Amino acid sequence: GATSFTGAITPNASGTIDLGSASAEFNDIFLADSSVIKFGDDQEITLTHNADKGLTLKHEATGDDVFPTFTLATKQTDIQANDVLGSLEFIAPDEGSGTADQDLLAGAIRVISEGDFSDTSNASKMSFMLGVSEAASEKMSLASNGTLTISGNLVVSGTTTTVSSTTIEVNDPLLHLAQNNGTSDAVDIGFFGKYDTGGTDKFAGLFRDA
Repeated sequence: GATSFTGAITPNASGTIDLGSASAEFNDIFLADSSVIKFGDDQEITLTHNADKGLTLKHEATGDDVFPTFTLATKQTDIQANDVLGSLEFIAPDEGSGTADQDLLAGAIRVISEGDFSDTSNASKMSFMLGVSEAASEKMSLASNGTLTISGNLVVSGTTTTVSSTTIEVNDPLLHLAQNNGTSDAVDIGFFGKYDTGGTDKFAGLFRDA
């Protein structure tokens, strides 16, 4: 039956008593709002309940370059190509509108091996997965060599986009410039490049002056 306590429950010495065992596990744990789970002899790592919002993992030590780390570790002993090393997954299991797409994996961020791991390689890619009317599938990935692959469109909302590539390849034969210039004809249109002759910078290109 239930047992009530009016004081703290403590072991006879630090780090000597387990709570449950491998064959006798406890069931649910109920903690109050703003409860804190503290880890370590110095209680330097804490997991705090933020009421009606979520959990906060915090490193309580002060000083430079001190931060909490959340690690996803696999116990696989032979990592091969396309093995998933860890995954953060997003789903709405209690959605009540039906029993089809709404119950499937909506999104995930995974790290996936690009080849066999060895003494000289742990090459992996980060896969960003999203669902439309499906279980989430890869829509964008970042490879170990820094290559970013996007399966859909790329929309840039900033005012300046800097590209430092030495080679740019475009399959589309047409480039659409001055998209919002249809009513006012207020901006110049064109492209140009810089070159040097006799120590003097000059420019060449094709443009239309508004």
